[in-house]
Amino acid sequence: MSNTVECVTDWMTRQRWYAGKDHIPRLRMLANDEIPSDDPHARIRNYLFMDDDGHTPTLYQVPIVERTTIPGGTGPYFIGKTDDGAYLFDGPHDPVYTRALLSIVAPEVAPHGTGSAVMSGEQSNTSIVFDIDGVPTLVAKVFRTLHHGDNPDVELQSVLSAAGSPDVPRFFGQQTGEWLDVGRRSGHASGHLAFAQEFLSGATDGWKIAIRAAEEGRDFTAQSRALGEATARVHTALAELMPAGPAEESDVEVTVSGWERRLDISASEVPAVAAHRVGIEHVYEAAQQFAWPRLQRIHGDLHLGQALWIEGRGWLLIDFEGEPLRPMSDRNRPDSPLRDVAGMLRSFDYAQGATPSAPEGWAKACREAYLEGYASATATGRDLNLPLLNAFELDKAVYEAIYEARNRPSWLGIPLHGIERILKRSLTRSV
Repeated sequence: MSNTVECVTDWMTRQRWYAGKDHIPRLRMLANDEIPSDDPHARIRNYLFMDDDGHTPTLYQVPIVERTTIPGGTGPYFIGKTDDGAYLFDGPHDPVYTRALLSIVAPEVAPHGTGSAVMSGEQSNTSIVFDIDGVPTLVAKVFRTLHHGDNPDVELQSVLSAAGSPDVPRFFGQQTGEWLDVGRRSGHASGHLAFAQEFLSGATDGWKIAIRAAEEGRDFTAQSRALGEATARVHTALAELMPAGPAEESDVEVTVSGWERRLDISASEVPAVAAHRVGIEHVYEAAQQFAWPRLQRIHGDLHLGQALWIEGRGWLLIDFEGEPLRPMSDRNRPDSPLRDVAGMLRSFDYAQGATPSAPEGWAKACREAYLEGYASATATGRDLNLPLLNAFELDKAVYEAIYEARNRPSWLGIPLHGIERILKRSLTRSV
């Protein structure tokens, strides 16, 4: 190893958040900003590297603490040593960086910070829990993959929190950055690097709760209904606080072309999907015969794992980032709230499908309760537009069939069963 880029190139391939699993990164440094350090023996630099290999160039954020000595050994978060004698460590696992980050994203509580720890299990970002006066109080999310523009995870949660929404964690603050981008007229791009929100002590994600209930054969309809109500409240607030408007013909065309593209791929790879292609196309056609609801900002990737349950407080929705590898411009466009509803309905199917001991009809009861809660949580009742909901849910199941066929063939039956159910539902009003 001789320089920082070479050290990071080798180390990055072993990180869970690195998206280019099929190639060795070819890194190009776009930014190298120094962050003030409170340790004279440690230097903090925030690197932004563009990986120019792979199908699509991807920009990564790598905060690094440079040290002249190794404090207590290297450990798994040691990146490498450069020829000029600098030892490089991944910032989120180094207290020098985490203290500096806390002063940026939550300056009002930073003087009371007493420790931090990286959360395990995250795939695409790195989250750090901070103790304030000895109590876990806030969590900062460091985005590893960056895009130009406002990150919806920051933008939407900050707006909802500022408006007093009880359905999202309290928002503390954010970190933004700039980098070179020759593809832009200005030659520069900018976006969110990190943000901090309330740490929800005692919270359990909805997927774990639902799986446990399905395994034990317990009724989950009360919590499903409450989750539908929380979803509707968030949608209502976003429609009031963020840009919204009627669905134009061009908006419908973009959405339908996406459905058709995914169906083409799925039918070519999964024979069972191809067998239902005519029926699926009829559902897509039926969805276009009705007036679509107004488009607005939505969650964008809603499922049981994106909802946290806290006893005495109820459901809170998190992770408004959308699909991380989609362009930021796509994720920031107004969309149909029924896309979120469809995602949650599919998640109930997955909870039952992943639990062989679940009683028959468990997911159906959850879906019905969720839709009842969603429809009841507005003053006038929300028109669910069943033909459009059918199409969104069917599109989600078609995509799932592609994913499962490629990655988890043993789970392929879950989306295939969903496709059959939705096609049958398109002829009735049963969920």
